Amino acid sequence: MGLSAEKVVEGTVTVVIPVYNGERFIRRAVDSILRQTYPVTQIIVVDDGSKDATRQIVETEYRDQVTLLRQQNGGPAKARNAGLGIATGEFIAFLDADDWWEPEKISTQVNVLRQHPDAVGNYTGLRVMSDEGEHLIDLKPVDHTTLWPTLRWCNPGVPPSSVLLRSSALEELGGGFNERQLGSEDWNLWFRLITKGHFCVCPEPLTDYRSSAGGLSGDANHMYKDFMKMLDDTLLADMTGLRRSLWRRRIISYQAFKACLTARAAGDKTTERAYMKRSVLEWPSPFWAPERFRFFAVTLMRT
Repeated sequence: MGLSAEKVVEGTVTVVIPVYNGERFIRRAVDSILRQTYPVTQIIVVDDGSKDATRQIVETEYRDQVTLLRQQNGGPAKARNAGLGIATGEFIAFLDADDWWEPEKISTQVNVLRQHPDAVGNYTGLRVMSDEGEHLIDLKPVDHTTLWPTLRWCNPGVPPSSVLLRSSALEELGGGFNERQLGSEDWNLWFRLITKGHFCVCPEPLTDYRSSAGGLSGDANHMYKDFMKMLDDTLLADMTGLRRSLWRRRIISYQAFKACLTARAAGDKTTERAYMKRSVLEWPSPFWAPERFRFFAVTLMRT
């Protein structure tokens, strides 16, 4: 991540949009940035090897308002890092191409961060939208006081589109997203950031988050394997001995449970049962994440 403290301009905001084949969504995303009540100084769209009309839309319709970078398809982590490499904002926001923002989102977040000068970043509540853009439900964000240690075993509903970070925190961290990961890269970054400082929260549902069963996030096996890439060298990096061994089993148990949820949503009963079994074998106690066993009871009744 090439962000340089010498380039940062106080009070400014950079937004990085990674996009792959996003011709259906890119206008709505960029327009929601342009409608912000707090002016966004720099908008960087990183085209991650799109094969549709994404690049042409950005070049022709937003030529004077957006910086467009192009790369071979390498995933959202690599695309976001490419944007970070030329970012100049004091504050850095990420917006996935299929999400969008309410007009007060950045203004609210900047004000909250100014009230919490020690915070590395903050995140908002979500307006969950269907794939067609229909408002489904508002989700309150997780309490920032419980974000740690929850990040030890999961990402508790903090998607990149909801987050505003201080560029100084990323600079201190010495890097952005882990490019080996294609699904849990945001969780990885939030975990590493929270070891440097705390997050604060904007409870208002200011991020319009598109929920879709498709894509990599709807693939239980992919998401589980992607989580395993960060288990030992990130989530357990500060632990040794018996404590590390016990936490490793707890975390695997919880992520197997999450994979079980993903498989159920996809209608894959075989994979659902396999991950249920793995979760119980790794940590059979009902006192760790007891919601697992309520869910498993329903699974067993369905089979």
